[in-house]
Amino acid sequence: MAKRLKIVLAGGGTGGHLFPALEIAKAVKKKWPADVLFFGTKNGLEHKKVPQEGFPIVYLPVAGFHRRITLKNLTFPFKLLKSLAICRKELKAFQTDLAIGTGGYVMGPVLKSAQKMRIPFVLQEQNSYPGVTTRLLAAKAERVFLAYEEAKQYLPVESRTVVCGNPLRLPVIKEKREELLREFGLAADKKTILIFGGSQGAASINKAILQFLQRGFFPQEYQLLWQTGIWEYKSISTAVKELRPDGVHVLPFIDAMSKAYAVADFTICRAGAMTISELIFAGLPAVFIPYPHAAADHQYYNARSVAEKKAALLVRDDEQMPDNLMKTLRSIFTGRIDLAQMAQRMKSLYRGNPIPVILQHIEEILRNKSIVE
Repeated sequence: MAKRLKIVLAGGGTGGHLFPALEIAKAVKKKWPADVLFFGTKNGLEHKKVPQEGFPIVYLPVAGFHRRITLKNLTFPFKLLKSLAICRKELKAFQTDLAIGTGGYVMGPVLKSAQKMRIPFVLQEQNSYPGVTTRLLAAKAERVFLAYEEAKQYLPVESRTVVCGNPLRLPVIKEKREELLREFGLAADKKTILIFGGSQGAASINKAILQFLQRGFFPQEYQLLWQTGIWEYKSISTAVKELRPDGVHVLPFIDAMSKAYAVADFTICRAGAMTISELIFAGLPAVFIPYPHAAADHQYYNARSVAEKKAALLVRDDEQMPDNLMKTLRSIFTGRIDLAQMAQRMKSLYRGNPIPVILQHIEEILRNKSIVE
């Protein structure tokens, strides 16, 4: 492949959309002589992360369309038109060979412009219920790479789908479990519950767990590794110190999540697409509490997909959540739920590294389009 490829990636806003794009970009650069250009917004995570990874980025003024009536919606058409104009200019100047979209509203104008300019494009969808932009563009995409088989039913029948999983950023863990337990300050003779709600935390989960501690709910043979999020860490850590429970380790943020997965027996967490993919890779059973305000309730659909395979448990985040979570945990503590079987089922969902599959299809597309020999 003598030609130097020109690959564009569009996706961001959240880590769930951005990190797969970064993994694909690095894999493309490693496999071929290629220049890579990102599109994003200054309000998304990509504004910081993409330059840190050494990739150039074009910023678009496009913003999301709110489902409720808001004054910001009035500016949406103007921002979209300006973004489309910028995309056409930049895609032409870059001499783009292929565009890759990984989600977020920034993906729309980039891939729509690519379509009109007859530039081939592919999609990578992380969720079991595809986002609206993916659903609109899927029929015209050269490939739609999916993490979930269930996502097919929401796409046009002519979509060229490939179910291969989500690209992950998890490093290989070299330390033994005993070493990792000591690193977190955890006991080797207790079972570990990992609790987290993302980098910002999850207020409803934090509140429920604190109530359980106040009521002495957790059995002595269990310990908690609890990521509260940066905003609630101070208040929760203060409350925990006052309670003086045995085996509760509170952190604002866990950098090495792969290590946390390795020491945990099960986890209580949200149901973001990348979180679930990481848990599947780690073979870690979960009690999912989907974020109730996620777009199109996609976290619920993600969690349901895994729960239906009996690899996880699902609790809705509503007024009954504390009671339902307590009942669910009690079924684990009393042995009515077999964690070992759940772990095996979770691990069985892993499809392998999707990156080689994605690269193989990209190469096939480029050859079919006579972009490369």
